[in-house]
Amino acid sequence: MLYNQQVNSFHLPELVNMSSTQIKENYTNIIHYLSLLTHTSMQVSSKLITSEATRIHFADVKKVLGVYFLLSTLLLIPLIHTTLKEKRHMFLKTTPIVLIVIIGIVGSFMAINFDGAFTLMHQLIFRNNYWLIDPRIDPIISIFPETFFLELGIILLGLIALMIVLMIVLDKYLKKYYLEKEK
Repeated sequence: MLYNQQVNSFHLPELVNMSSTQIKENYTNIIHYLSLLTHTSMQVSSKLITSEATRIHFADVKKVLGVYFLLSTLLLIPLIHTTLKEKRHMFLKTTPIVLIVIIGIVGSFMAINFDGAFTLMHQLIFRNNYWLIDPRIDPIISIFPETFFLELGIILLGLIALMIVLMIVLDKYLKKYYLEKEK
């Protein structure tokens, strides 16, 4: 939805010489490919990607998302189990504090120098330079303006803030629940 609104406002059809509909279809195909539930090859217009390096970068992004999801799940399940089963909810006390610090640092860095933050993130996550996509060779990068990534970053920080609020509320609820249960 956010992306669909940006296609015309950023004049993407003129940038990549494709219709709005074609751009949106390619965007949808990319998002579908990056989904952890999809095990097919990426289906995008040959007008948008011509180099193998860019295809490799998208495959790397998919791997990073998979590793992130796997690690998150492997960490979260035992923490939730311990919190509920053993009545220890230290996780719900410390995690919001850690996340607030992370949001503060990342959010400040993004606000001061988004381009620098974006570059640093890529340098930390990827072990090659395939993320440096040349729009003359692979116009795919032109259909993802920097503002798009900035907005995604803001949405991600917002979701983390929501998780913080939910953890604080859950911690307070569990405290009250266990105190009443002990009476």
